[in-house]
Amino acid sequence: MSQAFFTALSGMLTFSGNLDTISNNISNMNTPGFRGSDVFYRNLINSRGVGIGPQILDQNLRFESGDIRQTGNGTNLAISGQGYFILEKDGEYFYTRAGQFTFDNDGVLVDQNSDSRVMGFDENGVLTEINVQDLLTLPPEVTSQINFEGNLSTGDDAHQINDIRVFNEIGEEILVNFNFTNDTANTAGNWLVEVTDENGRVIGNGEVRFGPDGTLLDGFNSVDLTIPADINGTLGTAMDVSLSFGEPGSFSSTTSFSGGTVSTASATIEDGNAAQPFVSINFNEQGEVIIRYANDEEETGAQLALAFFQNENALNQVDGYRFSANSAIDVQMGEPGEDVFGSIAPGSIELSNVELAREFADMIIVQRGYQASSRVMNVANQMIEQLYSNTGG
Repeated sequence: MSQAFFTALSGMLTFSGNLDTISNNISNMNTPGFRGSDVFYRNLINSRGVGIGPQILDQNLRFESGDIRQTGNGTNLAISGQGYFILEKDGEYFYTRAGQFTFDNDGVLVDQNSDSRVMGFDENGVLTEINVQDLLTLPPEVTSQINFEGNLSTGDDAHQINDIRVFNEIGEEILVNFNFTNDTANTAGNWLVEVTDENGRVIGNGEVRFGPDGTLLDGFNSVDLTIPADINGTLGTAMDVSLSFGEPGSFSSTTSFSGGTVSTASATIEDGNAAQPFVSINFNEQGEVIIRYANDEEETGAQLALAFFQNENALNQVDGYRFSANSAIDVQMGEPGEDVFGSIAPGSIELSNVELAREFADMIIVQRGYQASSRVMNVANQMIEQLYSNTGG
């Protein structure tokens, strides 16, 4: 009878330990990247082969994916499918499904909770940190071409296009104007082009010529222009700009038809911009950094690296959301969306994989086991008391 007492006590202690695990699972049901645990028992036997109660054998993690919740934060990332983010700190690698990342003051993508660096691939496929410091500003680009389209009416004597912005190599803005004069009286289909700065200073000229059908003639469909270095106090060097009016014989660019006394020709720059600050940093489904600038241009940066393990149970849990792998564990690294690796869900976080209904069911089982063990202990105690009573104390 005394053994029954201690066997029941062993059951109560074991079920109590299981309840601790269930409690931890439930309390972390909204913790990003958390993995729930299951407790497994084993039967204890004495030297005579008689069972003397249970003992907690092991506690295994559940590695199935948790729910993905959108956060709207561009550096919050989740993995839709298999794989782990790779973190590095002090020369040691860690692995996680919790993508609560941010860029630090040096432009390096780091884990918010541990300050570990998030790893990616460089252009050579080598594992490295993701650093956007050099991409936070889009460098200036010189304007090399201005495109024209629309109609220079044969019934119009002159046409002006004013305040077209071009940029030199250091990003300074220069305003230029274009004055077109109908020269058909001297040469059939000919228009003279005069280019001036915002103060009316002539900085270039040329001519464009059209055939009887109103399309550009070969050899007269562009004008080469050199904008001086000292124009309006700018600091940049002289810049060569090509004025492109379109392809000869084409009706899709600049034409010269009868349109009364109104011409519709307009100009747009093909390239060139001042230095542009970034306005947002996000990731795409392939894990690539996408930086958008104030002029709506985009640049693509480094790509996230993911790790895959055939045997996830061999991972060592460092804390609630990070794991480590010893040298004996085979790790496969690759790009999101390739091979076995899942794609990236940008602006999202993967929550824990704890299911509340399952935890409640386990809790009921633990409670019933604890109650039953307690009942056995109570009965054993009553039987011992009865034995003492029958023997006179």
